[in-house]
Amino acid sequence: MSSPTSRSGARPRAPRATLALAGTFALLTGCSGTSSDPEDVAAGGPEPIHVTLARVVEEKVERTVSLAGTLEADARALVAAETDGRLLSFEADLGDAVAADQVLARLDSAATEARLREADAVLAQARAEESRAQELRERGVVSQQQFDDLVSQLTVAEARRDVLAISLAHSTIRAPFAGRIAERLADVGGFVRTGTPLFVLVAENPLRLRGEIPERYAADLAVGEPVRGRVAAFPDDLIEGRLTRISPAADPDRRTLAVEAQVPNPHGRLKPGFFVKGDIVTRDEPALLIPAEAIARLAGVERVWVIAADSTATTRQISTGDRLGSQVEVRSGLHAGEQVATSALSQLIEGMAVRVRQAKQPRPEEKRS
Repeated sequence: MSSPTSRSGARPRAPRATLALAGTFALLTGCSGTSSDPEDVAAGGPEPIHVTLARVVEEKVERTVSLAGTLEADARALVAAETDGRLLSFEADLGDAVAADQVLARLDSAATEARLREADAVLAQARAEESRAQELRERGVVSQQQFDDLVSQLTVAEARRDVLAISLAHSTIRAPFAGRIAERLADVGGFVRTGTPLFVLVAENPLRLRGEIPERYAADLAVGEPVRGRVAAFPDDLIEGRLTRISPAADPDRRTLAVEAQVPNPHGRLKPGFFVKGDIVTRDEPALLIPAEAIARLAGVERVWVIAADSTATTRQISTGDRLGSQVEVRSGLHAGEQVATSALSQLIEGMAVRVRQAKQPRPEEKRS
């Protein structure tokens, strides 16, 4: 019996829908390059796909807030002359480290010393007269009024002597606190008056790191949280400090909060003015982690291939969080202990049997940010 033919004598064409389904099936089977049917394998068919697995692990990870700021001196003082005089010498200069109360410079004090000797003599005379008057008053020779005048003269002489002693002490310029000379503002031989700036002194240990963070992170911040960062001058050295101050008000224009951290600087390597890029560690909390290469993304949807105990592959949609080195945080869709494929993702089909090539676990240094 012959097959039906068209009016022209040719065979009728298959419907387009039938051809489309057949083509899709051929494409799927061709892309897989294998068969998941054990009978096909036993009959010498293609081997199951070999995949690499990684276990979903739960680890504590650090949550951080990015911080960029500038190092500033813990204290900064403009050291000025406290009396008039000619500048005789410097005992410290630009860049020198100085201790608290260390001598920085000396003014010519010859005239003040002479006036002080004169005041000492006047004071000694006033004390002697007051002592004699005390004896005479007790014998009734000196009136109370005369004695009170002598006591008043003694008080004035003591005050004048004290003023000159203070002026003499001020001719020696001393450091108000331990630090380093950031600037020298005068020269030897020049005449300076009270208030003339001589030095800029900065306290460099510890330093203050001042910066700003977006206001949306305000609830995550607390005084005492660790701060870590780096500076361009020493890119391989990690700077560590503690958050010490948080502004009580946000900048309405920038929508940021000003924060301040204390950074130890025992060796003086860090300098005020250095730019720091780092993070504030807000908390440690457990998170599920998988390798980044286990995630397949298509049209904004993230999926992984979960490999069950019977070595079959099942696709599952997940939600991810932070990227932590080579690992990615999984917020939903997986459980600790499950295994996901990290290779041959494009070749897998739902329900396909696979063979495990090797197990891959995250290295310890990749678990934390």
